[in-house]
Amino acid sequence: MATRKQSRDQQARKTPSRAVPDQGRILPARPDDAPAAVDPPSDPDDPGLAPDAMEQYFAKMYRAECTPLSPDEAESVWQAVDEAVTGLRTLLARFVFVLEENERLADACSNPEAITSLFVESMLPPHPGGQAAALLPALAGWKAELADFRAKLTAFYAGPKAADRRACEKMWRQSNSLLMRYPASTLKVLEWYHVVSSCCSNPTPGSAGLLSSRLMPDSALCLETFREMKTHFDRLENLRQRILYSHLRLVISIASQNCPQSQQLIDVIQEGNIGLVKALDRFDHKLGHKFSTYATWWIRHEVMKAVARQFRVIRIPGHMIATISRINRAEQMFVKRFGVEPTVDDLARELDMPKARIHAIRQMARQQISLQAPLRPGSPDDSDLTQEDRLASISDNGDFDPEKHLTFQFLRDIVHQAVGSLSEREQKYLNMRFGLDGCDPKSIREIAAVFNLSRERIRQIENTVFKKIRLRYPELASCWQDLLD
Repeated sequence: MATRKQSRDQQARKTPSRAVPDQGRILPARPDDAPAAVDPPSDPDDPGLAPDAMEQYFAKMYRAECTPLSPDEAESVWQAVDEAVTGLRTLLARFVFVLEENERLADACSNPEAITSLFVESMLPPHPGGQAAALLPALAGWKAELADFRAKLTAFYAGPKAADRRACEKMWRQSNSLLMRYPASTLKVLEWYHVVSSCCSNPTPGSAGLLSSRLMPDSALCLETFREMKTHFDRLENLRQRILYSHLRLVISIASQNCPQSQQLIDVIQEGNIGLVKALDRFDHKLGHKFSTYATWWIRHEVMKAVARQFRVIRIPGHMIATISRINRAEQMFVKRFGVEPTVDDLARELDMPKARIHAIRQMARQQISLQAPLRPGSPDDSDLTQEDRLASISDNGDFDPEKHLTFQFLRDIVHQAVGSLSEREQKYLNMRFGLDGCDPKSIREIAAVFNLSRERIRQIENTVFKKIRLRYPELASCWQDLLD
């Protein structure tokens, strides 16, 4: 009976909870077909108990709200995000520096692309033809209004009416109405909130002068405003976290498709997470697009940029990385359909690309391996062995010397290239003299008989050929000396 009870207790501990409250949020249970999450070690400082990085990542992911959002849930979440951001905008309109920052945004709008990146595109006022370029003249007038109202608000805070709450609220409504005409992007709103937070997070008796000089003359009112802002910001962060968690599987899917064989998947996933955060900062759901569609581009962009920047010894441009991935996907699809590896001709037909270009891209896609790289990065056995140790063991176990073999191969390639640059008669002489064509080398007497020339003339031809090769290929002598050494 005791054994059966212990077995039930162990099974109960392994079964995930369907609803676990965590600071007011309901965490979803792990899907039935998902891999089991590994419990964290009891002693994280013990390296023997530390699980694999991917297992840790999936364990945390399945404990969080990582289930995809339904259309109704997504709509309600985005509406709540709008409410939280609007609350932050309304409270930020009380600060004079926010008006000044909006003036700088208006100055920075020198082209239509800048308008849509610095302001919320869906909340911009109607403009002819739907072109953002038509707003450029209007922004100049809006900037002048901002400058006038900023001076007015500064004078109001310095006057006696600043103690009247009803007068303050009237000025704040005017400020918010002016700023909402061209609402700044969410990224800018969060940036301004952090400016206020840096001044108000830890108020001290001596910080009243700092608050009055940088934010608002009345330090008590400034701290009250910050507390209200913090409530909206905390709610916004919880909503953003919910959106990020619900799209972690999208990041894993894109990262696994673009992960180089020489790198760990967890590193590529983290780069994709950076792209997911950037997509969330820039997304405008009122335009009618799905967030997953918008985030896919940013995730793939960050992954490809990181692969091109970090994961190769010799940097390859980002567009070539995309072409390499396209060729790799075509190879995989060909193998699935026909069960054999595709040739260059097959890939040229599939991708509608010249064979020479495919061959050049394949050569470019080859990875360089460091001699100090681990022999088997994912295996716990022989984790200290490197590629250099493997080459040394091959050399010690037999007569094969990798360094000598590579030097000889390089020398042979240079010799063939040098011989190919000579005339036909000179090539024939070298082949007969040194046996380059696979035949036995011949003496000067035998070669003189073949060419019907004197031995002295053959020696002159030989000296002339050697001089040409030394002038055209000076590295041949050093390579030959390395082989002899």
